[in-house]
Amino acid sequence: MSINAIDSQETRSPFGLIAKGSVVGGVMGYAAKHMLPLNESEMDDEFKGAMAIIREQSNKAKASAIDIIRNIKDKSLAQDTFIKMVDAEGTAGKKAVNMRKVIRDANLNHGDMVELKGIIASVNERAADMFKRCVKGFKSAVKDKRVTPAYIAGGAVLGFFVGLGQSIFRSSSNNNVA
Repeated sequence: MSINAIDSQETRSPFGLIAKGSVVGGVMGYAAKHMLPLNESEMDDEFKGAMAIIREQSNKAKASAIDIIRNIKDKSLAQDTFIKMVDAEGTAGKKAVNMRKVIRDANLNHGDMVELKGIIASVNERAADMFKRCVKGFKSAVKDKRVTPAYIAGGAVLGFFVGLGQSIFRSSSNNNVA
């Protein structure tokens, strides 16, 4: 019985491995279209202009979040300190020194310090989250413009050669066993 099983293995067509390799390679090529990072030619002037617009809009979102806090009539100590920090940020070169001075002069207790850190994180997160989502969407749109058949064909050719290599390896190992 075991001889028949070996015989049936030897008579199997090598084209199954080649076809399977080509199909899997084509699917991997399609996946590569979306997974590969953008190259230099895709990050052209149009791409850089879009990134500048996205950065500008995320800065506007950050400024809007700051204005919401600025327009609160009865600000907490942490909110007031945050607005003073934003105003102190305007002087170039001494940004960190000025911000530390504002915090030190405010005499914040532990609870106010936690609130201040939360406000800073919230405002920064709002702008960063918007920027990341927009950049991800734009990069995805640029990748969608890639020529799909070229990626599929490239993957299929690579898969073909992998399947061919497997087929040759199997047939040579089967011949060595006999």
